[in-house]
Amino acid sequence: MPIRVILIAGLLLLTLVALVSLRSRLGARLFLVAQFCLGIFLVLFPETTNWLAAKVGVGRGTDLLFYLAILAGYGALLIVLARFRRMERQLTELTRQVALRAPRQLPPEPPPQEPPSQTP
Repeated sequence: MPIRVILIAGLLLLTLVALVSLRSRLGARLFLVAQFCLGIFLVLFPETTNWLAAKVGVGRGTDLLFYLAILAGYGALLIVLARFRRMERQLTELTRQVALRAPRQLPPEPPPQEPPSQTP
């Protein structure tokens, strides 16, 4: 029973932190709430994962959750990579625009220095 309390508290805390950071993205917020509800359900009724695993041909519910976590991690990696590449292209385009708009300014040349005079 104590592990259920710990898992539910952890799910609640992580969901709240994610909801605060995704203030304006309704789709992402709904997805997080759905994940939270599914997580709570699976914590309260763990035999459900074993039943579902048997239906899809996996030995244990733990294995099924592990396989799904691998797929979710791979999907998240691809999303982050695509976003990174898009931001990289935007930065390159912005740098080009700034370089073409700004006049080329060279640093001022220092005045010539006279050699020290040699007096005997």
